[in-house]
Amino acid sequence: MGAFNVNKKTVIITGASGGFGSELTKILINEHGCRVIGVGRSREKMEALAGSLGDNSAKFKYFLFDVSERENWRKFAALLDRKGVIPGLLINNAGIMPPFERFEDEDGELAKKVIDTNLMSVIYGCEAMIPLLKRSRRAGIVNISSSSAFSPSVGIAVYSASKAAVRNFSMSLAEELDPDISVTAVCPGFAKTDLFRDNGFTEEDYEFISGLGSDKEEIARAIIKGVSDGKKLIVCGKDSLLMNAMSSVLPVKSNELYSKVLKESTLPMFSNLKK
Repeated sequence: MGAFNVNKKTVIITGASGGFGSELTKILINEHGCRVIGVGRSREKMEALAGSLGDNSAKFKYFLFDVSERENWRKFAALLDRKGVIPGLLINNAGIMPPFERFEDEDGELAKKVIDTNLMSVIYGCEAMIPLLKRSRRAGIVNISSSSAFSPSVGIAVYSASKAAVRNFSMSLAEELDPDISVTAVCPGFAKTDLFRDNGFTEEDYEFISGLGSDKEEIARAIIKGVSDGKKLIVCGKDSLLMNAMSSVLPVKSNELYSKVLKESTLPMFSNLKK
């Protein structure tokens, strides 16, 4: 795939208003001279992000729509086309993670929302943006998966399925589009982000996440470096690197170990996993 120069690209980032998305936005604008078009649903958060950019705020624009709806992507692509915008990089970052819960106790509608947001938004985004990306001299796609793509465990069956699908979709697409468009799948580990916004986590839960995982800015920088180096798969975060290594050697036993630890944990976030 070769090195990829992110400097001065026009970048589209979904889920730009928080978590990895906001960190990627700040770094790409402030340090790489990019223009970023953020996509999300919260005007308040988008305005706050724009304000945090100071003198570089003019390099940030945003659009508000639900990325899990295919028609929204079609309208967005048509608008960019009319305005003559040529994106050089698409980062599909938007995602949700429901509370840890046994599958038999889950709401089917929530499962559909997870699949639509985590997987279908990536597919719809790529479908709509590839024709525009091909107009760029060198373009790329970055799809945010998860360490759960190779290390599924108890309580996140649908989430793990959605992220494994994103990883496999990305790696297949990379072979189809090479060398016209580079495609990178990213498998980060735990980080304190908006991914957990609907989970009702306690401070104790967040302390665990912070101790186990990595800082969101650290993850964002690892993503940009990996993309710049031309990687098709980026595994980042100390927990994700360890889980990937263990799963590569002992895929079944490692998953059994993770599940045992979660089931026996006294943390509130894992309380629904007990029978």
